[in-house]
Amino acid sequence: MNKDSPKIQIKDLKTNEEFFAVIELQKIIWRLRDNVDCIPNHIFKAVSEIGGMVLGAYCDDVLAGFLMAIVGHTEANGLFHHSHILGVHPEMKHGNIGYRLKMAHYNRARQKGIKKITWTFDPLLGPNANLNIAKLGGIVRDYKVDYYGDVPGESDLVSGIPSDRFWVEWFIQTKHVAERLERRHRHFDPTNFTGLTEVDRDEKGLQKITDFSKPEKNRVAIQIPDDFQMIFDRDLQLALDWRTKTRDIFLTCFKQNYTVVDFVRVTENGKRGNYYLLRKDLKIK
Repeated sequence: MNKDSPKIQIKDLKTNEEFFAVIELQKIIWRLRDNVDCIPNHIFKAVSEIGGMVLGAYCDDVLAGFLMAIVGHTEANGLFHHSHILGVHPEMKHGNIGYRLKMAHYNRARQKGIKKITWTFDPLLGPNANLNIAKLGGIVRDYKVDYYGDVPGESDLVSGIPSDRFWVEWFIQTKHVAERLERRHRHFDPTNFTGLTEVDRDEKGLQKITDFSKPEKNRVAIQIPDDFQMIFDRDLQLALDWRTKTRDIFLTCFKQNYTVVDFVRVTENGKRGNYYLLRKDLKIK
């Protein structure tokens, strides 16, 4: 794969051969030990034939990323898509493939009349937040505690701590999303948001939360680590501390009707910070 200047082709996956390639890619992306922990080919095939979607991103005819979305329904929202899984080969993580897969899903779903796409992601992973919130315009109003539970034999990427997840809502027919995708909407100014977290570094140089406060203003900011995967790899107890403290903060905010509306990376005095920006009583148009 040419990871320096990749030529990416997105296609709908339909065949067993294509789905077997997705299984192998899952093992590489999530450092899985065997096929038992992978989504099997018959699930991909069923999803692709009953109104769902399985997309593949190819670089030089080699599968470099994939996305699977299933059809959901609620009385409040009618039909919607749930993007259950998206993965990109680690050697291609800077090729904008995740964004291209999401946009391919966006265009296909809009053509089908779908108004909302949902998915989950780990709220402590900055690169995921940058894609899902900052670039795509997704919002978050719900926090899932230990969403996947303790799954034996799972990936060694950010496992061993509770699998808390944000529940993203992507309202793909709205002005909010259209302006974000077209880059016509300026990101919210973080200086107008009150910080709820105080972050410092320990003796190893790793970021830690030293204090946090309850939300009182209409606009608040919550800081997450610059590199949570590194913290997890080097200090599991510190990673768990980040998980439990940010869980309390987010749950408190969502109970008080705050919405995650943006994610920004701020550099101040030579120090970089990753922040979620939340607004209270937000109405998406």
